[in-house]
Parts: sequence; C-alpha cells; structure tokens
Amino acid sequence: MPKATDKKTELLTEAAKCVKCGACRSVCPSLYVLKREPSGPRGRVVLIETNLKGDAEFGKAYLRDIKDCTLCGSCYSNCPKGVNTPELILGARAIEVEQSGLGLLSSLAMKGMSGGFLKDFAMKAASKLQGLFLKATENENGLVGRFSLPLIGGGRLMPKLSGEFFLDGKSAKARTTVSDCGGKKKVAFFAGCGVNYLLPSIGEATVKVLEESGAEVVVPKGQVCCGMPALSAGDLKTAKALQVKNLEVFEKGDYDYIVTSCATCSHALKNVFETTLAPYYDEDPKLKERVERFSAKVRDVTEILKGDVPYERKAGPLRGTVTYHDPCHLRRYQGISEEPRALLADTGLEFVRMPNPCKCCGLGGGVGFSNYELSMKIAKRKADGVRASGAEIISTACPGCIIQLKDALNRYGVEGRVVHVVELL
Repeated sequence: MPKATDKKTELLTEAAKCVKCGACRSVCPSLYVLKREPSGPRGRVVLIETNLKGDAEFGKAYLRDIKDCTLCGSCYSNCPKGVNTPELILGARAIEVEQSGLGLLSSLAMKGMSGGFLKDFAMKAASKLQGLFLKATENENGLVGRFSLPLIGGGRLMPKLSGEFFLDGKSAKARTTVSDCGGKKKVAFFAGCGVNYLLPSIGEATVKVLEESGAEVVVPKGQVCCGMPALSAGDLKTAKALQVKNLEVFEKGDYDYIVTSCATCSHALKNVFETTLAPYYDEDPKLKERVERFSAKVRDVTEILKGDVPYERKAGPLRGTVTYHDPCHLRRYQGISEEPRALLADTGLEFVRMPNPCKCCGLGGGVGFSNYELSMKIAKRKADGVRASGAEIISTACPGCIIQLKDALNRYGVEGRVVHVVELL
C-alpha cells in the first residue's frame, strides 16, 4: 500500500507552488456564491497546507471548505504557476477519510457502489417505490419530493427512474459479445451510472449513432461505476477496486475504442485511472502497461463522432433553437469543446450561444449531495444564461449536467428541454 506520509509530502510540494496571487479567485464558482476566502482556491490551498503541516487544528469548518469545491478545474486552468488545486482537494479529502472514516450515509453509498448486485437491487427497489416519495412536476421534466427528506427534499428535481436499466435492456444484452466485425471498428460502450440507472435513452442513442457511423458496438458485461463518486468522497479504496474491475472487464475484448457518453466517465477512464492507480505500480509491474493501454482507447462519444468514427447525419434537419453547456470534465480536463458544437451544427437547429457556456453548473465534486443549496446557487448563473439565450433546447454531453440543469431550470422558472447531444442526432 502507498504510504500516507508520501502522499502528504506530495501534496505539500504542490501547495508550495502557490504564490497567493489570487488569479484563481475570479473563476471559482463556490467563491462566487459564498464570498469567503476559505471557500476559494487560494484559501483552500492555505488551509490544506497548514493542516498537513500540523500548524493548527481544524474541525468542521475545514471539512466544509474542502467539501464545498466542485472540482471544476477552473482554478487549475487559470493558475499561472500550474497549481493543481483539484488534486490537492482530493488528496485532503482522502486523508480525512483515512483518519476519520466516511460518514454513515457515505459509507453505505460507497458499499453499494462497489458491489454491482447491491447497487442494482437498491436502484430497482427505488424505482418501484419512487411514487411513494416523489411526484411529477407540471413540466414533466422530473419528480420532486413529497416530503422533506435527505437527498430528495428541498424542492430538488429528480429524474424518473426507469423500470429497466440500460445494462439490463435488450439493446445492451444483444451486444455483449462480437466475434467478427467484418472489418468494422470494434467499439466497447461504457455506460456509466448516470446513463445506466437514470438516463438510459442516452445509452440507446449512443449505440444507435455509433452503429450508423459504421462501428460494431459491444456492451461488455460486468462493467461498474468509473469510480469518480468514490474518489470525490475521498474513498480511494473503493475507487481503486472499481477501476481495477473495469480494467478486467474491458481487457477481455480486443476493442479498438472504449466510448462513453458521460464527460465525467471519459475523464475518469482517460486520466483518473492513471492518477489513482499509479501509486500501486511498484506492487504490480504490469498494472502501468494495462492502464496505459486501456486509457489510450478511451474516447468521449462527441470526440469519436468527429474523429475516429465520423458521423454523417442522414435524417432531415430539426427545427428550433439550441444552446450548449460545456461540462467541466469535457472542456477543461479533456480539451473537447468544438466537437459537440460541430455535431449540433449537423442537426439543422439554429445555434444560439448562452453567456458563460463553460461556467460550472454546480453539481461536481459531490457538492450536489453534500451542500445542495450551494449547488443550486451556483446553478442559478447557468439558469440565467439559458434564459438570456432564449434557446428552446439546452444540450450538453454529461448526464450529471443534464440532471443538474433540469433541476436548476425548474427551480428558477426557466423554460427549456435539456438533452444530450447524441439524442439530437
């Protein structure tokens, strides 16, 4: 196991790069709302550095400040010294979990996430019982809580759970193995939790569009969560277990590409596996090669449809206006922004730009669950941007962003249909 002292030294080295210039302050979504120095990147770096050195004792306020970060990466991309504040935040969270453990709700959630059967059972039970606790909204964009309960109260708009999850559906089961592709590109689809449990229509659209582009699509059995929720919570043990499981599942097939329609998942599969598993390379000499081979095949669906497996639209043009929200994990962490816009241009819809399309929607980093009110206050700027654009359709490339945007538009009374880019193709 990697030593905790080594991790602390690594984090302190990163924190020492900060010259306290404050360039990060103007781009931080949580600081924009809270207007407190400890709630901004510079303040968090100082707090983490002080805590790691043992120069002061911190309590609940410290935990609140490191949990109120959406991990959007805007501070990192705007830092003249290249201080990786998101990694510092993740490291600080992991150390706190190692020292104090996860809370009861987080612990139960992580245990469910690490076991596919347990999670599937829980989600299926929730789909059967959702009518008891949730009710439909007037615009039919989702469900709201009948009672003020944790995670589903406070006016939060929830997506309606499907009676059949994507990986249990006919489309996925019919594509678990392919022996002969006849010269076609062999593409493995990674569904991710959002698509599998909450928005299976995105998975169906992704498979359809990839096959229309000439690819042979496989949906490997046994795939699990990408590990990002566990990592954001500081649960490195669960994140590692999930990542290794996915490596094993996708290594069974000789795929040309591994494609996902979730920006968070594509970032995780491309970049985060390396970060999380690198400390274990000395224990397993073959792990580095396995991770590099796996990650090199990963493509976001918007990326591959304008690249390795190009998509040519055959259907007639759509009518109406559309705008686009840049997911943080797609634009900042992967540099993908023009490809989804180019796909939207192919639909025939009139594109209108919203103000600040790459501002964080407020869901990331677990903030949507740990501090829902902060999450919604961050999302208000996004809802205002949608209203200003006047667009009838709001498109993005992340299931998490879709859920957050629907919730924000419902809360702030903004009209608009929120969809994934592939659903318009």
